[in-house]
Amino acid sequence: MGVHGWHRFTDAIQLLVDDPTLVETWMNLFAEFSSRMVDRILSEIQVDAALFSEPIGGNHGPLISPAMYSSMVLKSYLPILEVLRSHGVKIIIYRTYANTRVLLPAVVKAGFNCLWACECNPQAMDYSEIRQEFGKDLRLIGGIDSDALRQNQAEILRSVMDSVPRLLQDGGFIPLADGRVREDVTFSNYAYYRKLLESTTGTWSINRHIQG
Repeated sequence: MGVHGWHRFTDAIQLLVDDPTLVETWMNLFAEFSSRMVDRILSEIQVDAALFSEPIGGNHGPLISPAMYSSMVLKSYLPILEVLRSHGVKIIIYRTYANTRVLLPAVVKAGFNCLWACECNPQAMDYSEIRQEFGKDLRLIGGIDSDALRQNQAEILRSVMDSVPRLLQDGGFIPLADGRVREDVTFSNYAYYRKLLESTTGTWSINRHIQG
């Protein structure tokens, strides 16, 4: 719907209430165009994954109801998802911002099999709880609170070790800070984070090789 700022978001929300038929027609036309374009691209090249970027939430939760999200947004994704599957694209990534936890059951049901939660409250989008609910079939990217990088090494250590080793052991997980590294993160903190991540993932790889 072309939402790139709060002004446009207000227009979109009003349309969802005042003229949902127009919005549904709009979304379906865009979905048809996108699915044809994807089909044409994938007939010529092979890709490793497809990524859908969905800035649809705030810290309190999604900005539209789960029911409206399913009927308006996920429904319009179905033709694109069908084309991706027909071309053998195995990894379909749902990259979301803030707290969209309540949307995940419908998202997984629609066919997304990888979650990349960015710039979110780690308690709201806790990867350990999400893994427990959805299992290993839902792959994960991220999971490290980027705000910890602004604090101290003890907090960075806690943020990494609270979830990374366990999720790595399960598999289907790429550890990463859950947001962009901002300019107020000191170089020493960033270097510590990278070395810690390297040592943690390296130890896991060695143990897996020995045990495997």
